[in-house]
Amino acid sequence: MSRPLLNLVLVVLVAVVSSFCHPSRAQEAGWSAAGFRVGIDDGANDEDFEQCEGFVRYDLPWSWSAASDWSLGTWIELNAGVLDGGGETAFVGSIGPGINLKTFDERLAVWGGINATWISEDTFGDEDLGGAFQFTSHIGISFILTRPLSIGYRFQHMSNAGIYSKNPGLNLHMLEIACHF
Repeated sequence: MSRPLLNLVLVVLVAVVSSFCHPSRAQEAGWSAAGFRVGIDDGANDEDFEQCEGFVRYDLPWSWSAASDWSLGTWIELNAGVLDGGGETAFVGSIGPGINLKTFDERLAVWGGINATWISEDTFGDEDLGGAFQFTSHIGISFILTRPLSIGYRFQHMSNAGIYSKNPGLNLHMLEIACHF
């Protein structure tokens, strides 16, 4: 994918995610959060990787509240962005379920999940990720600064689970900023 086309994809992502930050419009559609993530790899691969993505989250109806100050909820998350490494840049998109554990005032949340992931390029310089279809498992923590804005950290592992002959995996440390509705 060429750099101008990737820039266009990022501009479209910014516009789409920004449109979700209008609370009434997002709530009418059933969305619970939208934001951006940027991250770098852990240095374990042959090439250095960076990823930038936009995401939206839709809360599922299954949730549980404990007698304590915590609640457990579920969601579906959709991500789209770019993965850069070894002189190559690729589109990356994923979708999957997640769970979150939040305080009742929702200021602090711990969450995790697994997404089915597609990358438009699987060879980045000397690093061959095996194929276009991957799985991304993740765990993270976020803190609401001021309603509706939060910041967070996410550790994610992307691999193809051995469905291709090569499966080096890719770990990323991601920082995020999100709007909650």
